Amino acid sequence: MADNTIRMSVIYKKTWVNCVTEEFEGDKRAERTRLALRNAFFELVLSQPYGRIKIADIIAKADVGRSTFYEHYKNKDDLLYASLRWPMTVLASAMLPPSKVLDVQGILEHFWQNRSFARPILTGAARKHVNSCLSQILMAQLHNMSSPLQNRYVPVSAIAQALAATQLTLLTDWLTGVFATTPDKLAQQLMLTSRAIAIPSV
Repeated sequence: MADNTIRMSVIYKKTWVNCVTEEFEGDKRAERTRLALRNAFFELVLSQPYGRIKIADIIAKADVGRSTFYEHYKNKDDLLYASLRWPMTVLASAMLPPSKVLDVQGILEHFWQNRSFARPILTGAARKHVNSCLSQILMAQLHNMSSPLQNRYVPVSAIAQALAATQLTLLTDWLTGVFATTPDKLAQQLMLTSRAIAIPSV
């Protein structure tokens, strides 16, 4: 399991783990601590249901103190959100212009290569947190796309929730074998579906 966890930090240019270096460039101690916490968290997710993971488990595996954990994260869910922020931002970009298709394809390849981690996160108790994280990112993107002609009868929050549900369903069904396709074809499908939902409303 440790090998799988380490592998996740190097497969894609910006992944769950190595986005820490962007947030804390110049603060090497904070960078190392967050890396240790995320690696510990990933390994625990691979070995047990999300709902059973406790802060005590994470800090024991990361070999840091409880106070150190709370210097960086509010709770376990906050750690999950931080870990998901980059891949969910790339997934959310599926509703943006076609020039983003290679980015979406790249993150889909990353999800597939790390499906042993992604499956329990997308199908278990953590799913609601994944949905919330993606919805928030989509809402921000929708606000940036909004024009004076925006459909006032459909709140942006509702559009974001619909987009998040659609994108996560396609991703989850693909990763769990409900349907088979290639990352490039799924990226195109995500973009077509997402833009069909988003564009008429902005």
